[in-house]
Amino acid sequence: MNVRTLGEHALVVGGSMAGLLAARALSEHFDAVTVVERDRLPDGPEHRKGVPQARHVHAFWAGGLQVVEQRFPGLREELLAAGAVPMGMPTDMAWLTPADRWARHFEATQEVVSSTRTLLEHLVRRRVRAIRNIHFLPEQETTGLLLDEPGEVRGVTVRDRRCGDVHELTADLVIDASGRASALPAWLAAHGLPTPAESVVDGHLGYATRLYEIPDQPGRKWKGAYVQPSAPTHTRGGILFPVEGHRWVVTMIGADGDHAPTDEEGYLEFARSLRDPIIHDAIRAARPASPVSGFRHTANRRRHYERLALPGRLLVIGDNLVAFNPVYGQGMTTAALAAETLDDCLWAQRRRRPDGDLEGMARRFQRLLARRNRDAWMLSTGEDLRYPTTTGTTAGRILRAQHRYFDRVERAAVTDPAVTEVYARVFGMLERPTALFRPRIVAAAIRSGRAPTRPATPTVGVPAPRTSTEQQQEARA
Repeated sequence: MNVRTLGEHALVVGGSMAGLLAARALSEHFDAVTVVERDRLPDGPEHRKGVPQARHVHAFWAGGLQVVEQRFPGLREELLAAGAVPMGMPTDMAWLTPADRWARHFEATQEVVSSTRTLLEHLVRRRVRAIRNIHFLPEQETTGLLLDEPGEVRGVTVRDRRCGDVHELTADLVIDASGRASALPAWLAAHGLPTPAESVVDGHLGYATRLYEIPDQPGRKWKGAYVQPSAPTHTRGGILFPVEGHRWVVTMIGADGDHAPTDEEGYLEFARSLRDPIIHDAIRAARPASPVSGFRHTANRRRHYERLALPGRLLVIGDNLVAFNPVYGQGMTTAALAAETLDDCLWAQRRRRPDGDLEGMARRFQRLLARRNRDAWMLSTGEDLRYPTTTGTTAGRILRAQHRYFDRVERAAVTDPAVTEVYARVFGMLERPTALFRPRIVAAAIRSGRAPTRPATPTVGVPAPRTSTEQQQEARA
C-alpha cells in the first residue's frame, strides 16, 4: 500500500452514475479501484438493461452539474459538443404551474444542460475509464459479501454472467452502488446480520416517453415545456425537453394510478388531455423517433443504513440507499452530492488517521449522507403526499401547512423574479429548502395569497391560445 493512500484496493458494485462518481472519488484515495457491473458496458451512448428508466426525461440539476464539472472539468463542453442543449431557467421553459398560471420568463439565473441519460452516462464513463487506477469488470454479477471474523468486509463474491464461474474479489473498502434492485439486505441476512428498516412513500406515478424529431416551427420561442400535475385534482402532466440529435424527449406523467398508455393513440390522447395543449400541439406535428416506453417503479424508498452497525469497510450510496420518484429529477444530482460527501469523508479520515486506518469512517459517512439526503426526500415525498391514494404514510397537519405555504411561494414565483431565483435554486439543489423561508420570500408568499386566482396570460415563451376557428378545424380533422 502507498502510505499516502487509505488502501491498496477499493471496489464499487454497480457502474451506473452513482458508481461512476464514487469510483472517481475513490481514485484519489486508493491505489486501485475496481467497478463491478452486471451489464455489458457499451462503447457509446446506448441503453442497457440495468438502467430501465434511462429512456425518460432526465434533469441533471445545476447542483449536480456543478459537482461533476469540478470532478471532470470540461464535461459541460463535451455534452454541448455532442449535441446537448443548454437551457436557461426559467427563460427557456414554458411552465404551467399547479395554480394554472404560466411562469414568466425572467432572466435566467441557472442553467440545465439537457441530454439523454445515455449520453451523459457515456461521457462520464469515458472520463472514468481514462483514470489510470480505475478498472472495470463488466458482465460480472456480485452475489455476496466476504466477511472477516471481526465483522469487517474483505470483499465480494462474483459470478461471471458469460460462463457462470464464481470467484472472489478482495478489497480494503466495498461500496454498494447497485441501485434499487440491490441484494445487499439479503447478503447481510445471509451472514446473520440485521437488515435496514425501510421508509416507502408511493404516489403510484407512471410514465410513458417517446422521442420526436424537432419540426421547424419558426414562431416557437421556448426550448422546453412542462405542464405540471396539480394535485389532487389534476393527476396528469407532461414534460418536453430538447436533447441531442435535434430531438425532443417527451414524458407523460400519470399520478395516483392514472398512468399514460404506451400505445400510439392512447399516448397522444393522454397528451391532449393535459391542462394545456402546448405539448400535444408540439408533438402532433413532429415525427416520432422511437417507440413509446413505459415505467412505473416510481416509489420513494429509503433504506436506513445509517441506523445499522454495518460491517466495517462497507458503504452504501445511490438508489439502494435512497431512491426518489424520478419525476422530480433528483436521482443523478443526489448521486453527485453523495460522491462529494464520500470524497470529503475520505479526506477527513486521512487527516484523522494518517496510518490509513478506516475505523469509524463508514458509520460517519452513512450518517452524514443521510442528513444530506433529507431535504431531497422531504421535497419528493411531500409532493407525492398531495395525492389521496399515496401509500406508506399520510400528510399530517405540519405537512399540510407546508403544502399551503409552498403553494403561495409557487404563486409568487410566477410574478416575482427574486422568488423565482430562490425557488429555482432550491429545486436545482443549489440551496436548502430553508431558503424559501427567508423574510423576502415569506413576504412575497403572503402577498401572493391575496392575489387574484384567475390564470395569468401566457408569456412570450408560450404560444398564444388557439382561436375558435383552429379548434373547430381540429375537431373536424
